[in-house]
Amino acid sequence: MINFFRKIRKKLADDNKPLKYMRYAVGEIILVVIGILIALQINNMNEERKELVKSHDILLEIKENIQFNNLRFEADIKEERSVINSIDIVFENINEYKVYNNSLDFHFINTTYYPTASRKSSGYETLKSQGVELIKSNKLRQGIINLYEKTYNEISDVARESGVIHDINIIPLFTELFLTHPSIPNQPFEKMGATPFDYDKVVHSQRFRGILSFWRHSRTVAIQLRQIAIDKNNELIDVINKELDIK
Repeated sequence: MINFFRKIRKKLADDNKPLKYMRYAVGEIILVVIGILIALQINNMNEERKELVKSHDILLEIKENIQFNNLRFEADIKEERSVINSIDIVFENINEYKVYNNSLDFHFINTTYYPTASRKSSGYETLKSQGVELIKSNKLRQGIINLYEKTYNEISDVARESGVIHDINIIPLFTELFLTHPSIPNQPFEKMGATPFDYDKVVHSQRFRGILSFWRHSRTVAIQLRQIAIDKNNELIDVINKELDIK
């Protein structure tokens, strides 16, 4: 094709027809420019297609992460409610000064528990490394960022504060008031327990009551934050499904 154009250009030049030669030269330049523009457009379309595939893969991973997090949060809520239930049972017994019963031993040790803020975030980490602008939908992009940077971080903050309270206040007081039962590998948590050294001392300890009441409040807040996260997870899953055209 190139040789064909060269032959035409040479013939026009040899025939000493400068006007026709100039028109042809301009036409040839225009054709070259059009060819370049078409090539660039095709290249841009290919790049956009690659980015679309990449963004869809990341969205699928984020969706899988969020679904896993929902299960994790639901399990955490169940455990938090178990702790609150144990706290209420302990309070009922010490407030009414009921006679000590070893059935309380599990509830004593269960009051010290709190779930960590574990979750999956591999999809979001991939998105950040690739650039959040990869997600073209502003609503979807902001929804993902807000979920991980705000909603999930609030859960992490409560878990971190709970860890500080647990290590600085609960454990020292607990080891002062209770003897933890020996445990064995793979022992179910429900079989664990702690017996008061002096039940009367537990009943009359204002510090124990104060820490326990605050711990109950922290567990309630932790439940609320996880429930909010589950609701936002489900909302984001719906948006992702629409973006991926999943019915």
